[in-house]
Amino acid sequence: MERGRKHTDAAAEQRELAIKASLKFFRRVRSIRKAAWERDETGTYQILSGRCEETDGTWLGISIRGRVAFLVDAWPLLVNDRFIGAERRTLEFLESNESPEDFAKSLAADTGHTARNTQISYQLIVADIASNSMFYISKPSLSENGIVHIEPVGPGVHTLSSDGLDSEDGRRDLHLKNSFGEMINRERLPPIRELARIMYDPVRAYERVPLMSIFVVDMRIGSEHYGTRSTTALVVKRTNDVMFFERYREKFNDNWEDHDFAFTII
Repeated sequence: MERGRKHTDAAAEQRELAIKASLKFFRRVRSIRKAAWERDETGTYQILSGRCEETDGTWLGISIRGRVAFLVDAWPLLVNDRFIGAERRTLEFLESNESPEDFAKSLAADTGHTARNTQISYQLIVADIASNSMFYISKPSLSENGIVHIEPVGPGVHTLSSDGLDSEDGRRDLHLKNSFGEMINRERLPPIRELARIMYDPVRAYERVPLMSIFVVDMRIGSEHYGTRSTTALVVKRTNDVMFFERYREKFNDNWEDHDFAFTII
């Protein structure tokens, strides 16, 4: 997942406040529903996201209040015929009233056998548009006592992958960061669908590593099917107007569906 930058120079005043784009690819054992609004008991829109059918969590979501969270590296465990993944942590932030910093500190302090971090590993970004705050939360180990690292995320072009925040070890991350940076540094910001095109690049970062491209083409490795199922581009303007564009398919080798959402943060 890639988080865009905040423009502070005078020429950028007419541009968007923040741009975020995400790439998701899943194994056959995971399934995700297309993006949709979740409503509260009064019927009011609350959270826009695509939900994992196994955990009812999400890899990427934004709330009507301007709370944003996105997640990678949530490899699930199957325990007693039930999937355990980190997708619920993302949803937990979107539903809460905690600041990104307070949520990050709370998650980092929650350890032990019954804690929220048990049997999961993840790289997670949580942000609040209203307070202009963003935090990175990383738990690389599945161990229940694994260390959870947190740090604030400042303005700039960032990448988030299984290698962590702003990794310079992977060619894929660097290629995506450079491509995204070039697009948002143009005199006029491209339309959201053009921004999303950088996520459709099937060229592998390493020729002999089949899953090391920005866009993972459908393939079979052993008994598992791999491939990109959903890509999402999210733009938040200075006016708090939001554009959300998703390219989605329910099954491998299905035709792609485009979904557009527009709303204003309240």
